[in-house]
Amino acid sequence: MEFKEITPVRLYESVIEQIMDLIKNNELKPGDKLPPEREMAEKLSISRNSLREAFRVLESRGLIKSKPGGGRFIREIRENGHNNTENIILSLEKSSILELLEAREIFEVKIAEIAAQRAALEDIEIIEEALNKMNQKEELKDDKKTESDTEFHLAIAGASHNFVFVNIMKLHLDLLKETREKTWQIPGRREKQYQEHRAIFRAIKEHNSKKAVEAMLKHLMSIRKVVVEI
Repeated sequence: MEFKEITPVRLYESVIEQIMDLIKNNELKPGDKLPPEREMAEKLSISRNSLREAFRVLESRGLIKSKPGGGRFIREIRENGHNNTENIILSLEKSSILELLEAREIFEVKIAEIAAQRAALEDIEIIEEALNKMNQKEELKDDKKTESDTEFHLAIAGASHNFVFVNIMKLHLDLLKETREKTWQIPGRREKQYQEHRAIFRAIKEHNSKKAVEAMLKHLMSIRKVVVEI
C-alpha cells in the first residue's frame, strides 16, 4: 500500500476550487455577477486579501473579469470558442486565449516590424540560435520546445531594443504557456511552426520590415486556427 504525501491547500486555492465547481455545475453562468467582495469574504470566512488573490488567479486564467466600479463577473464566451455547457471551464479559458492571441496579432506584428528595422548583427545571431534549438533532430520534451519557442519570440522583442516590448512578450508567453505546450503535440505542427519562424527570421535578417510583418501575422493567425480546433 502506497500513501501519497498530503500537501496543504492555501485558502485562496479553496476559493478557486469552489468557484470553478459552481461554474462546472452551471450554478454560475457566463455573464453572472459575483457577490460583493465583503459579502463573499464573510460567507467563506476568509480575509479579503485571500479572496483577492483567488480573483487574481481566476482573472489570469480568463474565468472572471472585473469592471471598474461594477464588480466581478464570469466572463462571456466568444462566438469562436467552445460553447459547451458540459465543459464550460474549457470554453471560458479558450475564449481568454483567443483574446490574448488577438492582442498579439496587434503588438507582436509591430515588434517584428521594428526588429527588422533595428536588429544588429548580435540580435540576428541570438534569434538564429533560438531558431536552431527548435530544429534539433533529437526529440525534445514539450516544456523544452516551449522554452525554445519563448527564446525565439523574446529574441525578436529584444531586437526591437525596446524593453517594454520584451516585458509585454514575457507576460503573454507565460499566460499562453499551457496552450503552446498543447499545440506542440499536434502531429506536423512542429515542422510547420519551424517554417513559420524561419520566414520571420529571414525577413528580420534581411531588414525587410514588410516581410517581417507578413510573416509574423501569418504565424499568429496559424496559431489562432490551431487553438480554435483544439
